[in-house]
Amino acid sequence: MVKFFQSSHSYDHDFSTVSLAFFNRYPNPYASHVLAADTIERYVDTDGNLHTTRLILKQGRLPRFVKPFLKHISESWIIEKSVVDPKQMEMETWSSNLEHRYILKVEERTTYRREGAGTWSQNQVSFVSNFAGWGVKDRIEKWSLDRFGENTAKSRQGMAFVMDLLKEKGLMHFQRVQLGHDFK
Repeated sequence: MVKFFQSSHSYDHDFSTVSLAFFNRYPNPYASHVLAADTIERYVDTDGNLHTTRLILKQGRLPRFVKPFLKHISESWIIEKSVVDPKQMEMETWSSNLEHRYILKVEERTTYRREGAGTWSQNQVSFVSNFAGWGVKDRIEKWSLDRFGENTAKSRQGMAFVMDLLKEKGLMHFQRVQLGHDFK
């Protein structure tokens, strides 16, 4: 069975700030689990939309009931694709795990859209376990769903941190902070 998580959120920042923060959200003090984020492709299409593909390396704690199947693995690569439409002030993002998909496949889709002076986001995540052994499948999906709900708050805090720093100090200061990982 597929499990879904949905949420929506309004950011008190304009679309330009939100989209810039999205691409610069790592590192931040709320995302210590993100070890690396690398852009592997970026281009502007004939309509003026920005397409980006990134690889993100994340580290996490696994529940005990999964450890026998994954052993010591605690890192996973994520692929993230995004399209920014600057004319419509809308951004669509999609991400999914590249590894361990035989145990759990996670796909996340988010839409960011200008709404008045702020930016609205709608997020949907699906969790599908292909693991057929010993009744673990439902437990994996439920654990993932519960965990994602908890992590959504941290993700929003990280985005807010980046947006506030961008607005307060400007892009150049923000980039220096990122390079030095000094979040003061």
